[in-house]
Order: sequence, then C-alpha cells, then structure tokens
Amino acid sequence: MRADKPKRNRPLLTSRSISRDLTFSLVVIVMIIATALGGFIYWQQSQEMWDTAEKKGEDTISSVAEILAVPIWNLDYDNARLIGSVYTHDDMVQGIRIYGSRNEVVFAHEKFSGTPADFSKVRPIIFEGRTIGRAEIDFTLEREKKRLDEQMFVSIIIIIVVSISVILAITGLLLRVFLNKPLMVLQSGIARVAKGDFSYDFGEVYHAELLEIAKRFRRMSIEIEGRENKLQTMNKTLQEAEEKYRSIFENAIEGIFQATPDGVLRRANPAMARIFGYDSLDEFLSNVRSLSSRIMVNPDHMQGFFDRVRDQGEVKRFEAEYYRRDGKTIWGSLNARAIHDENGNFVFVDGILEDITDRKKAEQDLADLNRHLEQLVRERTEDLVNKARELEEANQRLRELDEMKSAFLSSVSHELRTPLTSILGFAKLLNKEFTRNFLPLVNPDSSLARKGKRIRENLAIISHEGERLTRLINDVLDLNKIESGSMGWRDEDLDMNEVIEVAASSVSGMFAQTSLELRTEIEPGLPHILADRDRMQQVLINLLNNASKFTEKGSVTLRAFPRFGQLRVEVVDTGTGIHPEDQSQIFEKFHQTHTDDTMVNKPKGTGLGLTICREIIEHYGGRIWVESEVGVGSTFIFTLPSME
Repeated sequence: MRADKPKRNRPLLTSRSISRDLTFSLVVIVMIIATALGGFIYWQQSQEMWDTAEKKGEDTISSVAEILAVPIWNLDYDNARLIGSVYTHDDMVQGIRIYGSRNEVVFAHEKFSGTPADFSKVRPIIFEGRTIGRAEIDFTLEREKKRLDEQMFVSIIIIIVVSISVILAITGLLLRVFLNKPLMVLQSGIARVAKGDFSYDFGEVYHAELLEIAKRFRRMSIEIEGRENKLQTMNKTLQEAEEKYRSIFENAIEGIFQATPDGVLRRANPAMARIFGYDSLDEFLSNVRSLSSRIMVNPDHMQGFFDRVRDQGEVKRFEAEYYRRDGKTIWGSLNARAIHDENGNFVFVDGILEDITDRKKAEQDLADLNRHLEQLVRERTEDLVNKARELEEANQRLRELDEMKSAFLSSVSHELRTPLTSILGFAKLLNKEFTRNFLPLVNPDSSLARKGKRIRENLAIISHEGERLTRLINDVLDLNKIESGSMGWRDEDLDMNEVIEVAASSVSGMFAQTSLELRTEIEPGLPHILADRDRMQQVLINLLNNASKFTEKGSVTLRAFPRFGQLRVEVVDTGTGIHPEDQSQIFEKFHQTHTDDTMVNKPKGTGLGLTICREIIEHYGGRIWVESEVGVGSTFIFTLPSME
C-alpha cells in the first residue's frame, strides 16, 4: 500500500455545488436573452402581418373593381351582387359595399362580428376610362391576430429551445472556468482507473458533483460486461436490418444499382435486369458492364449525368432513352447520389432507375393533341375575327335602321293623332245626337229601338277603341323619345311620400268601380329622389292599372320603404299570376302575358306600359323586376337611388 499523504487544508467553501454557482449567473443572462428574443419576434411578425394584410387588401379591392366594371357598365346588378357575395366569404372581408354611377347601392353586406374593422379600402370602378361606380371593403385582422398569438406561442417554445441552447453554451464556458483544475485532477484519476487502479480517492476534488463522478468510475468496471452484452444485441439488430435491406433490394420493382464514377456497374438488383429485358441478373451484368455503353441511345447524355452527380452530389429525375436487349427503346428516369470515402473522394454512384416509357408516350400524345388544339384555336380565332367584322357591319346597319324607325314612328304617330282626334270627337257627338234626337222618337219595344241600341253600342266601341289607339300612340311616342334620347326630363327633388300618395289617389276612382281593395303601406319619411314628377306618376299608375286589370278579387297593396340607401316600391296583387316563361319577357315591347279563361274578357293594353316603366326606372339608375306565382299573385318591384 502507498503511504498516506498528509491532509490538505480545504478552502472555506468546500461544500458548495457547481449548479448553485452557475444558476445565479445563468438565470440573469437567460432572462435577458429570452425577453429580447420574444419582443423582437412578436414585433417582426406583427409588422409582417400588417404588411401582408395591406397587400392582400389592395389586391382584393383592385380585383373587385376590375371584375365589377363590365356588369356595372351593363347595369347587370344581379351579377354584380353575385360577385360581391363571393368576396364576403373571404375571412379578411368584414364588409363590402358596391355603388353604381349615381351613387346607388348595388350591393351591401356586413359581418356583425362585434369588433370594428381594422382598415378599409375604396376603389373606383372604371370602364374604358370612365368612372362608373366604386367599391368599398372593410377588412378585419381578427383571424390573423389569433394566428399571430398562436405563432407567438410557437415563438415562446423556440425561445425556450434557444435559451436551452444558450444555457448549454454558457454552461460549457462556465464549466471551463470553474472546473479547469478539478478536471485536470479527474483526468489523472481516470487514467489510473483505466489501468485498473480503483483505489484512487480523488482527494483533490472538493465539489460534490465531481466526487459523485469519482464514485461512479469505481463502478465502471462492473458495467463493462453489461455493455458488452448490449453491443452483441445491437450487432444482431444490425444483421436483421441488413437482411431487410437485402430483401428490399432484391424485390424492388425499380432498378437499383451501384456504379463507379466513370459508369462501370458494380452491383444491381434483379429489377434492373428485367427493365432491360434480361432473364437473370448475372446475364445482365455480364453483357452490360457500363451504363454509358450499348444501352444508351445517346451516350453523351450519360456522361453529363455523371458530371452532374460529381459536381452537385445528387441528381433527380434524369430522363434518358435506353436500348433493351431486343433492340426496342425505353425511357428511364434516374435518381442518384454520390458516395464519398472518409477522405471525401468520390468513389461510387448509388442510383434508382424507373421505367417511364408509358408516361413519355402519354406526354407525347398530349403534346400532339395540344398542337392539334392550337391549330384549331387559330382557325377558330380567324373565323371569330371575320364574324366580328360582319357583326360590326350589321350593327352599323341596325343603328341606321333604328334611326329611320324612330323618325318614322314619330312622324306617323303625329300624323295619326289629327284624324284620330276627329274620329273620337265625331263618334261622341254622333252618340250624343243619336241618343237625344232619335231614340225618344221610337217605340221602346219596336225593332228600331233594338237597332238603335246596337248603333249606340257600336258607337261606344268606336270611342273605346279610339281611346285605346290614342294611348298606344302616346306610349309609342314616349318610348320612341326615351330610346332616341329626345325625352325632356324635368328632374327635381321629389318627396316620394307625396308622389306615391297622389298616384294612389289618382287610381282610387278606378278601384271604387270594382270589388278590389286598394291598400297602401307607406313608411313615413321616405328618402328624396331626383327625378321627373310626371314620369314617376306614370310608372306608379301603370303598375297599379296593370294590377287591377289582372286581379278579379282580393286586393292590391302599394308598399314603399327605404332599404340600403335606396327607395324600394312594391305593387302586390292577388290576381292570376304570371307564368314563368313570361316573367323574363314581360318588360319587352308589345309583349302580352298568357292568361287563363277567367281573364279573356279583360281589355288588353298596348303592350308598352311595362316597357316604358323599365326605361324610366333604369334612366334614373334604378332596377325593376317581377316576382310571381301562378294562381297566387304578382309583385312588381322597383328601386331607385336616394339623394341622401
């Protein structure tokens, strides 16, 4: 036994722990780093969120304004509303409003999320250089903020990981500072333990953690045998893994190979031989010694392949054409990577070859089809250009004919008024004179009395049909003026409550002669509109007359109320209704609806009243349509933009 060494006086703090020494220093440093990283990440992601939202908002409002240009210009507000409703499904869109050229609201939608919008975008709707409306979109970042909070949680995790990394780095540095001398003592002791001297007591080590390490080294020899057993188990596992790899290698449907950097084959699997038409792997390797010889349609391509593997380390989806054993060609796709030795020298190429002949054939067929389609498109385009030219010429001719028609109608209508006025006047005068001077002279029971009655009925028919012809001429003149742009519009600020009440009073006498009830549901304080008073009266009276004409019993209801910054007027009847095939054409000129047998004795109109109503409403930027069900009734609706 070695002689006992004299005991050394230990420092004052011999029982202190290394972890306690390091904890105080590391806590302060880690807290500073974590706080700085967390604040920086949150600020950076918040900035990115706002920048992305602003860009998306600009893209969305620009897209909406561009898409709406054509339907707004064509007054196709149904399509405009459909487009607007599509954008309401965007999570960032909280509200969207679309206005026409007269500032009327074409579409409006608000999501009542309970929170105000974060920002809004306004963009004019421009068609061929003219501003025809505008689009307004309110955007919310509620979802993005929630996602930012979730990302912040991830950032906190990242900060924790980074902090742990920092702690490890700093711990290494501090351990080097605190444990330099103790580690040197441990190294000396470990060397003695390695030689089998387990009696060394590490007397120069004072920290409790290092003393525990010294004790564990004494038990190290006991664990060596156990580790040896574990190594044997691991070796068996590696052998099983090798067998699995060999099975995959042998049974794979893709060709797997290993070659030298210059293309000489060293190993391959049976699938490689099958791809090239060989019955066995040995036969394949004996006949095909290099990937660059015999099997390549263009050997230069394979040299380029190996150069890329050498320069880039790997190549994916390298497509080339190969010869099979029977002389046929196939297409293959190569994926390969470079294998280096411990000195970094390029020694092997490991690769996988996939037969893609069927895919290449499909691609070629598709390319041929595309070329054929392109030729058809070119031919069709030429035909369309010629058709467009012919249509333009026909359109010019139609415009000329329309101008001639307008002039003809105006002239003929004025020429008809003079003789028609005379016919009506003389018919009424003749009826009056006949009733006063002739009928009192005949016996009421005689045949002359019956003939006199027939004469009066015929004179009444002349008067009635003459008045109907007068209305037709007036309607034709009005429609012609509107279509030709010569109508004199006397626009003024209209109190629509007053206008609607006057219209209802005007037709009340007509309803008093029938069993129908005229109801009015007019909200007070309707929005004012800028329009011609007479034309508004004409629209309302036309709709009420039509409702009474096609309603046998029940009621006609006139409603008016504000909605989305517009005035909405509805005329609801309980009449026969309108067949679906007529609803899309009812506002066309001279169109007469199909009626059932109960309406055959009703007087027919001119077929222009609803057309004139549509022209007047659309002139003021409004919209008119009908909703009807056969046997239930009809509702004629029009909307007009308000002045407010």
